[in-house]
Amino acid sequence: MNFDDTGLALTHVTVIDVVGGRSLPDQTVLVADGAITAVGPASQVVIPPGATVHDLRGRYVIPGLTDMHVHSEPGPDDERRLPALYIANGVTMVREMWGRPLLHEWRRRTSAGEMIGPRSVIASPIVDGAPALWSDIPIDAPIISVTTEREARRAVGVAKDGGADFVKVYSRLEPEPYFALLAEAAAQDMTVVGHRCDRVPLRDQLGAGQRSFEHVHGLWPATSTDVERMEAAMARISPRPGFYYADWFKQVNEVEWESVNRYSGASATSLFERMVAEDVAYCPTLVMHAAVDLPEWMRLDDERFAYMAPDVPDMWTFVRGQIFHGGGRSADEEAKRRTLFDHRRAAVAAMDEAGVRLLAGTDAVTPGLFPGFALHEELELLVSAGLTRMRALQTATIEPARFLGREQTCGSVDPGKLADLVVVDADPLADIRNTRRIHAVVAAGRYIGPDERRALLDGVAALTATAPGVEGA
Repeated sequence: MNFDDTGLALTHVTVIDVVGGRSLPDQTVLVADGAITAVGPASQVVIPPGATVHDLRGRYVIPGLTDMHVHSEPGPDDERRLPALYIANGVTMVREMWGRPLLHEWRRRTSAGEMIGPRSVIASPIVDGAPALWSDIPIDAPIISVTTEREARRAVGVAKDGGADFVKVYSRLEPEPYFALLAEAAAQDMTVVGHRCDRVPLRDQLGAGQRSFEHVHGLWPATSTDVERMEAAMARISPRPGFYYADWFKQVNEVEWESVNRYSGASATSLFERMVAEDVAYCPTLVMHAAVDLPEWMRLDDERFAYMAPDVPDMWTFVRGQIFHGGGRSADEEAKRRTLFDHRRAAVAAMDEAGVRLLAGTDAVTPGLFPGFALHEELELLVSAGLTRMRALQTATIEPARFLGREQTCGSVDPGKLADLVVVDADPLADIRNTRRIHAVVAAGRYIGPDERRALLDGVAALTATAPGVEGA
């Protein structure tokens, strides 16, 4: 997107310094040519002639937010829907976790200023075992299914040749191809991230080169009093054809439940210390687990459906009633899921206390999650789990930048960094929910004020209201 050629001055703001862990009151932030050029006391910073001045006294500036786990599933109008929702919510960068060619086209067009959207880092196609978890349902996304070391090494080359920024591994990889893939990725200087593999003990994965792990499921066997036995139970999971993923997830939860009932604080501490020693990051996506585990989370009367594709409410209704909650689960299973969610939050707090690098991510577009909005809910869940409000902010700003090797160019409000900023109306260190109170967004140096931000949201809503088949359209 095009930056403001005349430059910007954001005056009399409180800057949230996510590196130093402090608030800096009455600051001026200067922006020119898409970058931050100065940050300092308003009484000392000289505003260049011709700069557009925004007096923001009483407001707060935080770095642009990063959602480190999203799945943009392009459909009709989605190039005008999803990127706009992210920017309107202050999400100026996303990590796309399932690569497909159109996402690379979106990135090109965003960089060229042809469309408004977040910066993005883009995964390879999912690399899974055989059969792959999503292989038995129609889905318009590439999957590379590997069963041999040779196929696994070839998958890394396919990812690199396709322009992927990293390789995404999935749950059903066998040990031999998994370790071969990691070796080849290291040789080709490709980062590997993704799920824990059912058939590879988690502790073995931690030292093998995978740089981040996603979701708080599959964690529990390695935190039990009988790690070997529970890891063996994980390895025996064998989903039945049909809705392969749903059956797999149900079996994972059964192993989780048994493992949680054998929970060992000593095993958990040892595991988390190993994560720290190996510099492995964890992206818990608590908001996804809330949508799956807690019946009250997925509201079918949510006003934010106005921003979603017209078929989304019906799809969520089906998923909630037949798969997540209602007809798909017994009362006993619902009670177990609620207990599991409490354990997920406790595990995230324990990881944070141990010093594990945590990354904020959502798993949008899982049913129950609204892209862009969901990241603010993730921050709230991280705080409710026990993280400080500053620490939660760091998981969506400087920690993603560090993980991606971009801490010199983004992730904080400092001179020389890219001008991706969010202006909020109240202090997020007083209440993390204040990250939702967005006044303006600066994306790649472009100031998107209250009127333009509202126009972005209204434009997305108009796509839904005027879609074919929508009543009144």
